[in-house]
Amino acid sequence: MPLELTGLTKTYNKDGSGFHLFPVDLSIETGEFFCLLGPSGCGKTTVLRLIGGFETPNSGKITLNGKDITHLPPHKRNLHTVFQRYALFPHLSIFENIAFSLRLKKVTRNEIQERVLEALRLVQIEDLKDRRTYQISGGQAQRVALARALVDQPEVLLLDEPLSALDPELRVKMREELKALCKKVGLTFIMVTHDQEEALQLSDRMAVMRDGQCLQVGTPKTIYEDPIDPFVARFIGQVNEITGDLTGETPETYALQSSLGTFRVKKNGHPLSKRLNLILRPEKMRLLRQRSQIQENLIEGSICDLTYLGSRTEYTVKVKDATFKVFEQELERLKKRKLNVGDNVYLTWRTEDAILLNTPNS
Repeated sequence: MPLELTGLTKTYNKDGSGFHLFPVDLSIETGEFFCLLGPSGCGKTTVLRLIGGFETPNSGKITLNGKDITHLPPHKRNLHTVFQRYALFPHLSIFENIAFSLRLKKVTRNEIQERVLEALRLVQIEDLKDRRTYQISGGQAQRVALARALVDQPEVLLLDEPLSALDPELRVKMREELKALCKKVGLTFIMVTHDQEEALQLSDRMAVMRDGQCLQVGTPKTIYEDPIDPFVARFIGQVNEITGDLTGETPETYALQSSLGTFRVKKNGHPLSKRLNLILRPEKMRLLRQRSQIQENLIEGSICDLTYLGSRTEYTVKVKDATFKVFEQELERLKKRKLNVGDNVYLTWRTEDAILLNTPNS
């Protein structure tokens, strides 16, 4: 494992009244794109700063390719950080911004020329090398910051919400380019983000954090489809929830009794208490125009709102005192009877598409 975090902790304010990072254990592979995902204040940037050497842990260890770097200063770690604000030098050309660290290290002129031009080629801005920073766009500034990081030939690239200042269209484009760049150069990328879609699109694996704790680590598919915690399920995408009690089981399924009915849920191997939350993703639910012969996993409601979003329509369905979000793809919707606010409908889902988790207080 190239980068290992073992029992890493950090506390601000000695009296314990400030933020506390609980022990973090992570193993990040060479060439992996790894995201630290969570809401503001969850500790993801603290973890990044500990890896980069900008903070000192209270306990724990950081190793890079077997070498203990826990107490090394940032410039001796063979890591490079791209900050949220790119901190480019306005009085220098783009070429000189990228070459700056190499000149400090007294690298030869020929090697500087070669390495800077290669970094410019990697991020596709060779034609900007003679411009000043005030002559380039936000997306181009992002590329300059990446080139400046890559020119040092680090083993690990740390990215602190690097796309947050870009407009939505450019963010999507830069996500694609970051992912491609990671594969092209073979470096380990570790990125902090609070954007769920960004983490799902970019990461090979991710860690979801809350209140200084690392709740779950896994691939985007695992985190999305098999969360182990209600917060993880809610944070990584929209969910519908039904709370109920475990009333029976077969070798393959559980029976959950709730105020909306009794539902079958496929067993997932997680230890469960009696009081449970049934989690349903909006795109996993089917919206029926008339009652089906299905006896299980069927509830009746009425449309109270709908929003057309081009590729899909989002329905809000009222069921007793609860509301459910249901996404229907446009090609599927066009084959069926048009629905309007107030129409009576039925909701159903496959047993294997429901997620069963303990309630927070169970």
